[in-house]
Amino acid sequence: MSGVLLLVVPAVALLAVIAGAVVLVVTARRAAPLVRARAQAIAELCTRRGLVANPAPSDFAILGPIDHRWFTNSFSSPDHAVAIADFTRPAGKHTQFFSVLAFTVAGVNVPFVAVTRRDLLGVVLGGPPEVELESIDFENHFTVKAKDRRAAVMLLDPGVMQLLLDCDDVNFDMVGDKVLAFVNRATQPAHQPTEPVEFEVLFRFMDGLTTRVPTILRTEYAAAP
Repeated sequence: MSGVLLLVVPAVALLAVIAGAVVLVVTARRAAPLVRARAQAIAELCTRRGLVANPAPSDFAILGPIDHRWFTNSFSSPDHAVAIADFTRPAGKHTQFFSVLAFTVAGVNVPFVAVTRRDLLGVVLGGPPEVELESIDFENHFTVKAKDRRAAVMLLDPGVMQLLLDCDDVNFDMVGDKVLAFVNRATQPAHQPTEPVEFEVLFRFMDGLTTRVPTILRTEYAAAP
């Protein structure tokens, strides 16, 4: 009897492995058309903004040294002032899914500031200590970290805070004149895959921030001539 059990247990385990592999293959095949539809929708959206495929790895330098294979659906402007992509990063036993947008705010040199939704980890690991702001509503939604509290307070004036609340899926890091805005796709509610909503909200945030950068920030933290 024990001999039969010794044969049955490995056989059951093997069947379980095979069944799991079959499920993965079927799931991947079903997802493939949705992935292609998303890629096509993103390409059309980026083309309308004058972006071209395959940005340079340096376009996302604020992320630090990373494997370029973690980027998909990546586009940039010809002058590399704007770059956007889906970003998938292994994290131990898990995988993190982001959409990221890198862009330049000309004329400023801001010490590192990170603004992240309270229920999320940032795309850039670590960072300076938290900064408290006067807006309770904003602080209920976001965590702010900054090397220079004064710069963070100037940057996050009521107009910029309202922009973030309106684009409440968006987080961002800023250093110098570079901004990296990102959406954690793993936390987003289900939506039609042909609607690249993460890219759309990132572009909306960029358009809003570049027109709302406070004048006092441009004066007090101006880039060197």
